[in-house]
Amino acid sequence: MDHEHQSVVVLAKKKDDFILIRQFRKPVDTYVIQLPGGGLEANESLAEGARREFYEETGYTCGKLDYVGELLPASWISKEITHVFYTSDVLDQKEQQLENHEDIEVVEVSVESCLEKIKQSEYNDSELCYAVLQGLLQGYIK
Repeated sequence: MDHEHQSVVVLAKKKDDFILIRQFRKPVDTYVIQLPGGGLEANESLAEGARREFYEETGYTCGKLDYVGELLPASWISKEITHVFYTSDVLDQKEQQLENHEDIEVVEVSVESCLEKIKQSEYNDSELCYAVLQGLLQGYIK
């Protein structure tokens, strides 16, 4: 697998809330609500990378992870492929394990509120929107 152009994100549902992150994104010069995730490390499977990134960025661990699909978040400028996982098996929360350059706030948003904010284009991150759409289409979100 070409780890250089692969990333993973996790749509996690804890009771009636999604666990999202808020971080400043310099290219768009604003804070963005997104899914926790990131790049893969050498010899790491997609699921291992998803678990690690979810823990590092949110402090949460998770049990069962379901693969819901992949997307090309910016095919006109990048070969990046983002692999999307879903979990409702959210376990303990500890301290985030952020990298030096990361400043990430964990945000818990109700499913209903998240759907409304996507509908109003307040949440417009492509990975978040794709994950929620797949979650709805595949029956994970009701």
